[in-house]
Amino acid sequence: MKSILKALASFQASCPPISKGEDNPFFKSRYATLDTIQKTIQPHLQSSGLCVTQAVVSVDGLIFVESKVWHVESGEFLSSVFPVVVSKQSAQEYGSAVSYAKRYSLSGLLNLIIQDEDDDGNRASGNTAVTPKAKPAVATELPPLTQDKYDAMVKFINDGKIAQVEAAIKKYALTEQQTKLLISLITQAKSEAVTKAAKK
Repeated sequence: MKSILKALASFQASCPPISKGEDNPFFKSRYATLDTIQKTIQPHLQSSGLCVTQAVVSVDGLIFVESKVWHVESGEFLSSVFPVVVSKQSAQEYGSAVSYAKRYSLSGLLNLIIQDEDDDGNRASGNTAVTPKAKPAVATELPPLTQDKYDAMVKFINDGKIAQVEAAIKKYALTEQQTKLLISLITQAKSEAVTKAAKK
């Protein structure tokens, strides 16, 4: 695995942070689209001798996205599998779930840095006449998600009370790490629920 690890180190050293350009109204957060991620990483993958394949696969009636990062010259690869969880059997819901699985699988596999857009870009370009952002009214600000409430949400997810957690999340301002972990836990819990239902 020496070749692919060396190439991955080169890729991670050259690939810039990826900006979040889309709003997620459910979690009141922003995220980087699959298109943005692919366009950002492609030249750095190529220069590092790497390529990515992502395929939708079916295992025991369940759908997954299988992502692989290949070292072109040696044929070595690393892979990850992410569940595609849909609550409604519609083309739009399916497409959204596949895109979601591809984004998170790819981000984890390549250890991508996803961050908020840099507000200091105007300063760097010499444009100092920037209209300041209006301060939100205190009454509309969401309280932060404390550790005890986060722990309670994790317990609820483990107990199968996913709907309650999805409703409660809207009432708090989550950090990026909290959002990622809760999304991952909810996705895993839904996948396990689908698996159990399929076995009945």
